[in-house]
Amino acid sequence: MSKPAERHAQLLDEIVGPFDLSHDFGRKGAYEAAIEYARKHLIDDPLCDEFLAAAAKRLDFAPITRENLDSRVRLPKEAWLDLWISDEDDEVALTGTREGIQYLIELLTQLRDATDPEQHIHLDRGALPMTDNSANLVLFKEDETWFTGVGAEGAQEFPQREIDPKSIYAIQFIHYPPDDLPISAHRLYRVMKVEEEDGKATSIKEFGEGTENRYYRFSFVADNDERFTYTFHLDDPAVNYFTHREILSLAMKAV
Repeated sequence: MSKPAERHAQLLDEIVGPFDLSHDFGRKGAYEAAIEYARKHLIDDPLCDEFLAAAAKRLDFAPITRENLDSRVRLPKEAWLDLWISDEDDEVALTGTREGIQYLIELLTQLRDATDPEQHIHLDRGALPMTDNSANLVLFKEDETWFTGVGAEGAQEFPQREIDPKSIYAIQFIHYPPDDLPISAHRLYRVMKVEEEDGKATSIKEFGEGTENRYYRFSFVADNDERFTYTFHLDDPAVNYFTHREILSLAMKAV
């Protein structure tokens, strides 16, 4: 074990000592204490990320980076959120502790005031403050035209997303996926290939509010491990597209 690793192990021994690690609440408290220690004492330490990674691995949580300590809203103690989606009643229930709801309010306030047009926030199942049984939650901010955009000659039309189809790395369905596809809502699917639609597609998810030249063929592996090719519209709000950079950011952000 290297000296930095030994130092991190010793620090973690001291930090997690007061906590009962035999249950989730104890591990969560220990992880929060480790993050708080890094925020107070290691923010300028070049090995801060290594300490945070060691804490996440030891306590079985998704790791965060030094950048997260300053750029994200501080996660308060006793903050829990759970997002439940009914398969039958088309209902969504968001449940949180007082601290969890306040944390969500502050995240939404940060998103509201963000100047970066691509800013969005991921809260993932099993990553603080979301429970292990929660659905994933993604928060976006868009102008009113995203909902009520008007195209040429007054035709109702959704605004075009600023995304290069060739850069799309994963796809996600927000509402009900096409019935003929063995895929699930809210799950990420790795995109293997993206091609321009040639007008001969037989498997296509129609989106009448969009322009015709925005349809692309996507190849991906579905829930049954079979590869499917299906055509989707780039501006369909029921479909989310993610670049490789966004997926990496999603994997790194836990709080």
